[in-house]
Amino acid sequence: MKSIYLFPNKLKIPALVLFLISAILFIPSYSYENELFSIYATVFSFIAEYPFGETMYFTWLNDEISNEIITTLYVISGITLAFSKEKIEDEFIQTIRFKALVQSTYFTYAITLICVFFTYGVPFFSVVTLLIFMNLIFLNIFYYTKLFIYKKQFSYENED
Repeated sequence: MKSIYLFPNKLKIPALVLFLISAILFIPSYSYENELFSIYATVFSFIAEYPFGETMYFTWLNDEISNEIITTLYVISGITLAFSKEKIEDEFIQTIRFKALVQSTYFTYAITLICVFFTYGVPFFSVVTLLIFMNLIFLNIFYYTKLFIYKKQFSYENED
């Protein structure tokens, strides 16, 4: 069986810390009323459109980038957390990881289909965007829950 490429185990704790911090900061960062901090910078944009403004293509603009920083931390730490090696990485743990990935994908797209039928207009895009990011949370929850159950069951078997 061809091995899959995973991050080193030593990245698991820093990834967990960054993932939790960025997940906590993620929700208020996308609310226009509640800004925790603002960072303004000149950035390059492929396309930008502001309310009551013109659409701009391939331009430099001065914009607030804290959302982008939090999103980047969230995605990188979530992927690193989900795909870091365990201390003992065997085929069964790879199977658990694969099943968690499949289940989180099914779960996310099931919720997406429900939203297709019951959410309309601009809120639909907000919900779909949120579901893209929720897939990482579901993946980590499913994986670490199944891993915990497996390790607990395995420790009971070794006591006999």
